[in-house]
Amino acid sequence: MATSSSLSDACEALLLDASVVVNLNATGYSAQILSALPFNVLVPRPVIRELRNGAAKGHADATDLDELLNQSIVSEAPVVGAAQGEFIALPSGFSVSSLGDGEAATIACAYSSGAWAAIDERKARRICADRYQTIQVVSTVDILAYDSVSETLTEDEMAKSVFAALEVANMHVHPEHLDWVTDWIDDHLLHRCLSLPRAIREKHLRSRKSAS
Repeated sequence: MATSSSLSDACEALLLDASVVVNLNATGYSAQILSALPFNVLVPRPVIRELRNGAAKGHADATDLDELLNQSIVSEAPVVGAAQGEFIALPSGFSVSSLGDGEAATIACAYSSGAWAAIDERKARRICADRYQTIQVVSTVDILAYDSVSETLTEDEMAKSVFAALEVANMHVHPEHLDWVTDWIDDHLLHRCLSLPRAIREKHLRSRKSAS
């Protein structure tokens, strides 16, 4: 089940946005996945703060992230130096396209440091494409499809990871990755993946109607 992951050996450091952390936590294999990456994996301090604030709403992502930090699988990235100006400007500089602190920090740190940014949210990716073309932006699926991750997880573990990221975390899948993602999901489970396009989620229902 090959796909063209946008991650490459040119990446020396990867910054994770909150949605990507949530998606990877949902897989149940975040430690194995991130440990398989051959470059530094960083989480901006405002992303960590955002996830810890979510603990009050019953979300466990901060606990899962703290385990990754304690094991040095990921490292905290402070917003310092040149990143500060972009970080301050981004949340308020785009009116309807404004970003939260976590997304702004991920973009600002990537822009100032040359690190790659793992971002799934359409709005943040659009701002990168419009204003920060030098940032190399990848997605959760790019991480899952990266060669060293595919070699680390068994096929069963990968199938479970992709399905859990979709069902539990509502992982956003970009059009170029839809075929790879759906190849890992049994047709009868597609209707539970609400972040996938409706036509794909109804595939199993159409197949049953055709067979009856």
